[in-house]
Amino acid sequence: MQRLRGLLGLGGGSSGGPDAVPHRKRSTDMEEAVSELAALVPNGAVSSARVRTPRTAPGARIGATTADAPAGGPVTLLTLSVTGMHCSACSSAVEAALRALPGVLTAEVALLSESATVRLDGAATSPEQAVEAIEACGFEARIVSSSREDGGGGGSSRGVETLRMDVRGMHCSACSSAVEAALQLVPGVHSAAVSLTVQQAEVRYAAVAGGKAFEQSLVDAAEGCGFEATVIGRAESCHQLLQVEGMTCSACSSGVEAALRAVPGVHEAAVSLLSGVAEVQYDPEVTGPRHLVDAVEDIGFGASPLSGQRLDFVDNNRRETAVWWRQFRAASLLTLPVFLIAMVFPHVSCMRGMYRWMLGGFPVDQIAKCLLTTPVQYGIGWRFHRGAYMALRSGRANMDVLVSMGTNASYIYSLISMLHHHIMRHHINGAYKPTDFFETAAMLITLVLFGKYLESAAKGKTSEAITKLCQLAPPTALLLELDPKTGTVQREREVPTELVHRGDVLKVLPGARIPTDGEVLDGTSYVDESMLTGESAPVHKAAGDAVIGGTVNMGGALRIRASRVGADTALSQIVRLVENAQLSKAPIQAFADRVSAVFVPIVAALALLTWLLWYLAGTLHWYPPTWLPQGHNTFLFALLFGIAVLVIACPCALGLATPTAVMVGTGVAAAHGILIKGGDALERACKVRTVVFDKTGTLTAGKPHVVDIRVLHEGLAVPDVLALAAAVEAHSEHPIASAILGLLGRQQQLAAATPKAAEAHGGPDSKGLANGYANASGGSGSDSFSANGSGGGRFMPRLLQVRDVEVTVGQGISGWVQLRGPEAAALAALESSSSGLSSVGSDGSEARAALLAIQAAAAAGISPCPAGERSSPASAGTSPAGLQRGDSRAALASLLTTAAGSVAAAGSAAGSAKMAAPAQEVRVIVGNARQMEAAGVAVPPAAEAYMRDQEGRGSTCVLVAVHQTLVGVIAVMDPIKPEARGVVAALHQMGMHCVLLTGDNWRTARAIGDQLGIRTINAEVLPAGKADKVQELQAASRHAVAMVGDGVNDSPALAQADLGIAVGSGTDVAIEAADYVLMRSDLEDLLMAMDLSRTTFNRIKWNYLWALGYNCLMIPVAAGVFYPVMRKQLPPWIAGACMAFSSVSVVCSSLLLRRYRRPKPVLRDMLIISH
Repeated sequence: MQRLRGLLGLGGGSSGGPDAVPHRKRSTDMEEAVSELAALVPNGAVSSARVRTPRTAPGARIGATTADAPAGGPVTLLTLSVTGMHCSACSSAVEAALRALPGVLTAEVALLSESATVRLDGAATSPEQAVEAIEACGFEARIVSSSREDGGGGGSSRGVETLRMDVRGMHCSACSSAVEAALQLVPGVHSAAVSLTVQQAEVRYAAVAGGKAFEQSLVDAAEGCGFEATVIGRAESCHQLLQVEGMTCSACSSGVEAALRAVPGVHEAAVSLLSGVAEVQYDPEVTGPRHLVDAVEDIGFGASPLSGQRLDFVDNNRRETAVWWRQFRAASLLTLPVFLIAMVFPHVSCMRGMYRWMLGGFPVDQIAKCLLTTPVQYGIGWRFHRGAYMALRSGRANMDVLVSMGTNASYIYSLISMLHHHIMRHHINGAYKPTDFFETAAMLITLVLFGKYLESAAKGKTSEAITKLCQLAPPTALLLELDPKTGTVQREREVPTELVHRGDVLKVLPGARIPTDGEVLDGTSYVDESMLTGESAPVHKAAGDAVIGGTVNMGGALRIRASRVGADTALSQIVRLVENAQLSKAPIQAFADRVSAVFVPIVAALALLTWLLWYLAGTLHWYPPTWLPQGHNTFLFALLFGIAVLVIACPCALGLATPTAVMVGTGVAAAHGILIKGGDALERACKVRTVVFDKTGTLTAGKPHVVDIRVLHEGLAVPDVLALAAAVEAHSEHPIASAILGLLGRQQQLAAATPKAAEAHGGPDSKGLANGYANASGGSGSDSFSANGSGGGRFMPRLLQVRDVEVTVGQGISGWVQLRGPEAAALAALESSSSGLSSVGSDGSEARAALLAIQAAAAAGISPCPAGERSSPASAGTSPAGLQRGDSRAALASLLTTAAGSVAAAGSAAGSAKMAAPAQEVRVIVGNARQMEAAGVAVPPAAEAYMRDQEGRGSTCVLVAVHQTLVGVIAVMDPIKPEARGVVAALHQMGMHCVLLTGDNWRTARAIGDQLGIRTINAEVLPAGKADKVQELQAASRHAVAMVGDGVNDSPALAQADLGIAVGSGTDVAIEAADYVLMRSDLEDLLMAMDLSRTTFNRIKWNYLWALGYNCLMIPVAAGVFYPVMRKQLPPWIAGACMAFSSVSVVCSSLLLRRYRRPKPVLRDMLIISH
């Protein structure tokens, strides 16, 4: 879980035909993943040239790449809030307007969250111009955030970076000024700031000038002034917005800017007097929001941090819902009397006399309806007319056009009819027939407002899950101020969570929520993480364990150190990821966009055609006069049909079908510990028919432990082989390395606690090994130890020194191990310990002699002594008969003498150099069979037989060689996750084809596959080759291919696959490359992810079916197709009500996803029996 705080990145969306090959992701995603992997692996072991460009569906829109970036000028990432959009035609219009601006690289608009994300060239277009372009389309827009991307989005320049230096010896401002001036003279430096207080310097420089030579030039410049200087590292930059109160003029804003820039660690500060917002770039290692607020308050102004969580659409939705309600309430107060006058009072006997009253030659009822309808039509309903005008002006049509046309037709016809009867004096000569219908215009506006209110309220519920996540973080935190010298607590005070800095020490009381991500310094407790991970059981936390902000402390008090704050916390990252998922459109939404683009013009044409046909039918007497209602003529009769067609059609339902379902679905998934990075990923998940599994850490627990050790050289024992392997594996982060180091650490820890324990097992070959080994085979594995010392046991074993370590990805590791020195002496001194090099003699002389003999023999070209076998006590093997200590010692001494003589006889300088190396160190190679083959190490038949036996049981065999002689084999087993078998079986029942893809050997892979019921296996695949295998599966399948993995070496395959699924316990690189993130390591979440994806996508299809079915059915009804049979005309105001409730029904349909229940749990620890 601690790795989840690195969640970053989103996949791009594209669309393709329904019968096309499933959507493929951008090639740049995979190339970036390979670059990340290559950066983490030394010696260029991974080459991005091996990764081919993934396929793309026909017509797919490829996301912007680095080639799209401008050659010069900064690239600005702009986030905008856009209000007033009702359907996909609106969002498409905003996107088109933004993309039409010069310098805009990408523009994505989310209809539901009412936001837009724009990447633009700051030199060509300003953020204000982007706002103006949106407002020109008839929508309101404001800037939420604006940040600069280094390097222009991947152009030739990488931008400006900041380096921090430690400068010691400064005593006054003259010293700091001298250092500052010297640093600014270094070529490539943009600016330099030196803090006398913290004795540090910050240098901003052109990134192209960076490098070791540049850093050394900075150190030389500072030391040239007489001070000691060292480079700390590249400074991280954080962005913070502050709301500043009390500024009245430019002098105030300038003073605030100066105060902020004077804070140590602040890189940039800009203050806007108009908005009262200060934007600050700072180094989180030096300062934080609390210091920034204090600096502003110290000069007499108020300041508070603006929230870093971009959930503006939630607040916008609340405001919009309140506006719709106020407008509906006002319209109702005016429309209700109109409705009574037009529909109710004529049927009430005591009110009929009112219709004979005249005022100024007009009937009183007409005057009342006109006066009451006018403010509804052109006051409250003005937003529809303005929206229609702006839409038509920009060359598009939306719902506002339909509402405006329908209500204006009703109102204007009624007004003309009223004036016509007055001019023709029909009221006097008795020829008056009531032909106005002001009530239609008023009721249309009112009912549409009511529908929009319901729609807005329902849309607000779609974000309910993510809103609850935002509310998990407590508003305040208990800050402990420590004495910098003694570390004792000086003061405890409550501060807002937004003002917590990285590195602050916080106190978390029992029952309280943890305010931010951090590490436990003191105390033990159980923490409820169910609201973030879905893990129902509380998790035990102790010193050194990571905690997540927003989780609940269930037990004792904890003291934690904040590691990530603000927008960097896991909670904020999850919220941002779910919010940004709205920007990634599902390909199916392209259908709605295409339909919406032509929907309104088609409906307007149908309405005109309906009116024309009914008018001609009446004029040509195609229907009897009895069809005309009382008081209607053929024109009005036809007009009512046309207006009904206009107002009953609903484009909003189409536009809301996908985003509402995606919002609810991703929110439900997040509540269950599954993060989905967009609607496009959701759709691809529904097309998956092949699931590729990585083995280590995905299907297995990722906590391997040593189960057996076989020694293959008579001069060595089990502890010697273990010590050699551990010394080299200490430089690896592979889980197998942790298993080997864990065993050695436990042996040494046990030996230190019980000095006589080793001797109790009798025999020098296994001193202290039995206890430590038995502990390892008991399943604890690496639970109590990790290679970097961060494991649960916190015990770092004593290791031999190693130099010139070389890592071969997917094969192994090698290095020169020093046999003499302080570490080797310390190991030999532990006579009772089986730590290594002490199995023969109290000082390990025979083991050292054996190793040096192997090395010397290799240097001289002489074959070493015949290999024997020696096993750990847990194995069935024993030392070969006839092998005696004296014989071994004599043979080794003879071999060493012969080798030394041969080298001396060579008499060359090269030979002397080779002889010097074996005198102190040996080259140790640890890895698989391919590593041995590449190093020229022969694997004897006895070792092959042993490996076949162990690998057939599912163990992985690690070979240990000294120079070109194999000296031992270590069998390591990673237990299969208890739910893995059930999950694979469930996937088979869902029609999925499961594939095992691993870098392990074939025998181990087949054994694991047999246990899990996986028939298709790809073994011995290098990390870069995993992407090639996934691509082969894609080429052979008409459906999408999913890849499930957790490691850095899985990231190219995760990016290559149509759907990348990262296990939450995995690495940041894997999580970044994936489309789905399972926050827990439980594979049952994979079943839920696939099931929820299918359920959500089915709901999207149902929404589209309802939206299209509604329009296809109701437009003919409104056009009067059934009038000859039913003799019932659909009143326009009822048609408007149908239109309003159609979009509400789509949103309510999406809300049904909140009732989703995860699939039934699978059987755990089940046994697969193969026939």
